[in-house]
Amino acid sequence: MKILDFLSGGIVESVGKVADNLFTSDEERLEKENEIKKAGLQYNLKNKELDFEFQKDENENITKRWLSDNQNFITRIVRPFVVVYVVVMFTAITMLDGNIGDFQIKQSYIPIFETLLIAVIGAYFGSRGFEKVASIKKGNDAKSEI
Repeated sequence: MKILDFLSGGIVESVGKVADNLFTSDEERLEKENEIKKAGLQYNLKNKELDFEFQKDENENITKRWLSDNQNFITRIVRPFVVVYVVVMFTAITMLDGNIGDFQIKQSYIPIFETLLIAVIGAYFGSRGFEKVASIKKGNDAKSEI
């Protein structure tokens, strides 16, 4: 009896499932494609949200570190001295590197100069701008409490 059940129900049912998976209508195929695209979009959106949260947390931590740097004299003067040191030393090295006779800056130094100056000066002035805005906001908050 079990063999007849297997042959009549089990095989027919298995073949039916395989045939159903192989032969789908255009509407069913489009529906499946839309479901897959929807799942992909939801996955991308979730990843972008996580990336945004990570960048937000990272920026807040950097801001907190920079604000804590302004607590005493030594940490407050480190950034300006680093800016001056990096610019002066890199310029001196560039000028002296094989330039005893004819002055010519090597092409390999140009991208380094660009990146270094953008990063150091941008971070310095960007942080100063933030500090000024924060102090103005803090002053306005103090006035509104009075």
